[in-house]
Amino acid sequence: MIYNDKMDEEKNAVYENRIIYSLPVRLGLWNEDLALQEEKDSTTAYKREHCQMLIQKTKKMMRNIMKPTSTAYETAFVSFGENYQIKTSDLNEKFGVCDISKGLFLCGLITEREIDVCQHFSHGCMLTASPTRESSVRNTFKLVGCGNSKDGDQVTCGEDVLIQISEGGNGPLYVQCENSTIDTFGHHLSLRLSSVADVYCRFKILHWNPQRRIETIGTPFKPDTRVIIQHSASGQNLAVEPTKWIPTFFGAECTVSCHTYRDSHKMETAENFWCVASSPKSNKNLFVRAAKGENIPSDIFE
Repeated sequence: MIYNDKMDEEKNAVYENRIIYSLPVRLGLWNEDLALQEEKDSTTAYKREHCQMLIQKTKKMMRNIMKPTSTAYETAFVSFGENYQIKTSDLNEKFGVCDISKGLFLCGLITEREIDVCQHFSHGCMLTASPTRESSVRNTFKLVGCGNSKDGDQVTCGEDVLIQISEGGNGPLYVQCENSTIDTFGHHLSLRLSSVADVYCRFKILHWNPQRRIETIGTPFKPDTRVIIQHSASGQNLAVEPTKWIPTFFGAECTVSCHTYRDSHKMETAENFWCVASSPKSNKNLFVRAAKGENIPSDIFE
């Protein structure tokens, strides 16, 4: 009896699922479904032709801001108008979630919210500190004079300067420290890229030692030396936030702000120490020794 019941159920299922109409017959809202699919295909083709697809926008953004750049070769003093990298000088591997023993580099950032409207740096883009060492558009900056061009002149301590990213989408962009707003009240002052070189874009390079800060005002400083970068309007120092990491297109990166970190002796700490990095002069003797088969550590060539 059980076997017969199963046979009857199978027959009923086959009968219910039988093909009532012949194959050319279309069922349901087939015309509307076909029109929707055609519209979807045409929209996709239009976006692909005009580079409006998300993957195309992302690739274009990568090409624009990851374009390699060349920084100024090591000179006696830092000069206006030259490409430099701004990196931390005293942070080590115990901070953060990444290996930052070789420093973090100030860089511009385009977020996933901005990728739809811009594929290059524009007014309002934020800044972070990245462990990526290779010089590119996003982590190369110029020191620019306020008011008039000083290209080629030496940058002196205590002088107001503008920090300009090496390349912008629609003209020059400068590092700006924003005022506290209703959304950021109670937090450290944040940094953005600005197309307007106003008073909030001015910074000063100061000696890291407070006891020598006054006597060094007006004197040039060497590249790759520890300095303090102070925001002129707020008096706060450019700082990296080693406990605050955010996910980006380029991996985990550290947030930056304008905030003076001090220890119990009222001295600035490692979060505020930076250096204006240039390209070191290559040692030809090392390449000759490596060509002869001598074992030279690869870190020396970096």
